[in-house]
Amino acid sequence: MNIIERLKQTCDKLLEDEKLLSLEELNEGYLLFQSKFSPDILKGLDGEPLIETMFNISNHNSLNYWLEFKNDDEFKTNMYTYGNISGGSAFKYIMFKRNKDNKWVTGNPQNPTVLSIDEAIELGRKLRDSLVTGAQLIENLDINASIKEYIKLQENLDNVLIENMSNLGWVHKYYHMIYPNKIDAFHNTKWQKHGLISSHIKPIDDNKLYIMAGQYMDIARKSELPVAYIMNAMVELFGGRPIDYFRIGTTGNNKSYWQDMRKGGYISIGWPKVGDLRQYGEIKKIEMKEKLRTKLEEHYQNDPRAIGRTASQILSFYYDIKLGDIVVAVDGEKLLGIGKIVGSYEYMKDLDFPHCIPTEWLYISDGDMRLPKAREGIRTTVYRYKDLDNILYIEKLKDEGQFLSETKLTALSPLTGTIADVQDVLNRKKQVILYGPPGTGKTYYAEKASKEIAARNMYKKSFIDLSESEKQSILGDGRTSGVVRICCFHPSYGYEDFIEGIKPNIIDGKTQFELKDGIFKSLCLDAKKKPDQNFYLIVDEINRGDISRIFGELIMLIEVNKRNKDIILPLSNEPFSVPENVYIIGTMNTADRSISLLDVALRRRFGFIELMPDYSLLEGISLEGLPLARWLKEINRGILENIGKDARNLQIGHSYFLENERPIRDIHKFKSIVKEDIIPLIEEYCYGDYDLIANILGQGIVDTKAQCIRYELFDSQDNSNFVNVLLQPWPDLKTTTDDEDEEESIDGEDDEY
Repeated sequence: MNIIERLKQTCDKLLEDEKLLSLEELNEGYLLFQSKFSPDILKGLDGEPLIETMFNISNHNSLNYWLEFKNDDEFKTNMYTYGNISGGSAFKYIMFKRNKDNKWVTGNPQNPTVLSIDEAIELGRKLRDSLVTGAQLIENLDINASIKEYIKLQENLDNVLIENMSNLGWVHKYYHMIYPNKIDAFHNTKWQKHGLISSHIKPIDDNKLYIMAGQYMDIARKSELPVAYIMNAMVELFGGRPIDYFRIGTTGNNKSYWQDMRKGGYISIGWPKVGDLRQYGEIKKIEMKEKLRTKLEEHYQNDPRAIGRTASQILSFYYDIKLGDIVVAVDGEKLLGIGKIVGSYEYMKDLDFPHCIPTEWLYISDGDMRLPKAREGIRTTVYRYKDLDNILYIEKLKDEGQFLSETKLTALSPLTGTIADVQDVLNRKKQVILYGPPGTGKTYYAEKASKEIAARNMYKKSFIDLSESEKQSILGDGRTSGVVRICCFHPSYGYEDFIEGIKPNIIDGKTQFELKDGIFKSLCLDAKKKPDQNFYLIVDEINRGDISRIFGELIMLIEVNKRNKDIILPLSNEPFSVPENVYIIGTMNTADRSISLLDVALRRRFGFIELMPDYSLLEGISLEGLPLARWLKEINRGILENIGKDARNLQIGHSYFLENERPIRDIHKFKSIVKEDIIPLIEEYCYGDYDLIANILGQGIVDTKAQCIRYELFDSQDNSNFVNVLLQPWPDLKTTTDDEDEEESIDGEDDEY
């Protein structure tokens, strides 16, 4: 299927799923934007109204606010509707009004220049005039302009746009909003290049926004789709970020490691004596390069230039290769295989090439394949491809794909979502805390992530595919502990439970006191005996314990760059350290305690992942006319509007309404959950203020005069009345029985979580 057909089909699906604005809504947005910020309107502005309208991003009616942030009932958009320019500092707008002191600023973050009001107005005029002049060039461009005419447009814009404006994303987006039939909706060259290459189209110049805009307008004409739809379809088809393409050498010490990489599902490089690259912790790239140079000088070579090149390649392997990137395994000029990165860096100390990254091999060569420019990157182990002919050829081979049956069986799909986030933080910091309001799945994800990551580490399989004995090695069997263990902190939990303590033991009727290891010390000792296995400790409700007392001196040892460092434990008087292969996953209910109240030393040593209510997991579930997702969203909106500054941490999570990872569909179970879980929680939040409770749940379920909940509603067999009472504040939410019946007949089975 050619790219035009793929784009059309993807757009149809996105429209069907309501992930795109309708054509009418899309065009209404363009017209509204043009009515506020057209070149003629900008030309009519001067003085402070000019710079306030164009460059004060704190002004929600300003041009730059609309380009980057505007998204409401008036102007419906999202990250991708008209293209995304988020990220970077406000300096990208050339000038802006600084929030802290309301001063106009230009320059760059390292060297900002404060402008007087007259200077700001003068610069604003120049920028406006330049923007309007460029707009006139696009206005004069024929609607069916050729690529040659777009090349000329780029040349003219480079000449008339000051301050590097022809390379700025917000300028490109402005021109797209004014001329959507002439300028595309990708607003940086990386995205433009990514979309074209993934469509097997060679960019004419991958550094020029408006030349590639001409190539996108050609696609738009052939597909008869708006360029905004094309952009959204490409994001859906080709992934959420532009990817890079890397050359990976496969030989060393006069030996080929290609077959090991192919069968093992990874790419790898040598230099084992530099050790696990994660040992250096979170330091700047330039600092890590100096540490690598020291290691390389010590163990390998003395030529400073060779050492520098080697250190740069190791750094590129560790820092630059990311999830989703494409790698090409080579032997000299020969192309051996093409793969996609599906995991994070691992260190396999028993391998000659120990630095590994999980890879799904998509194409295996017959052994005599070469790229068009086969010598690009020659004599390097890690190299980022730049030549467009090579990249285009790699992309075509990847898509043609020779999926060997053995690869299909062994290749693991990459981790996604929260579990992927947990893995990334653990790889970086070795400990993570999942935090959020009650019922957002913190413990669920802590357990699921630890089991899945452990299974992949030990068996190169997903946890669900393990045999019972393999699962027992991870979770334990009741008599022996596995590599994943769990404990729960509480106010009386102490150092003696976690590290070591004196505990009573009755022998022959007599009480004797013995030194016993706590759960964390035991796990660390086991981890030292099996250095090739990773061990995981889940600490549920980590914020309910006295962190400083429980961890004691070990709060220092869990830090990435303090692993394997010995200290003397005060009770046993023995040396103890935390090994590299120990990972901690904590959970924290922010309804009990805010992150800001956590011990500072703990916060510094943990990474944090926030889990909030996920309404999508409840979408499509209607309980006798009550749409579960939309109702819960309204309840949480009521909490946010009525509880106060901590309300965000007091919202109600989706997992209250899940059973066996699926949304509940039984109205009686729903009534029990609301009665026994939701209402007591809201009563606690409101401190018994029934007027406040009524503001959140609605007047129908609360008797404010009697200061009580109408519990008789829950005992009644009239479920329709119960639903009506719950929906009384939001009657437009109610779904019809016909809608439910039609939905059930279409779905045919339960939705999966």
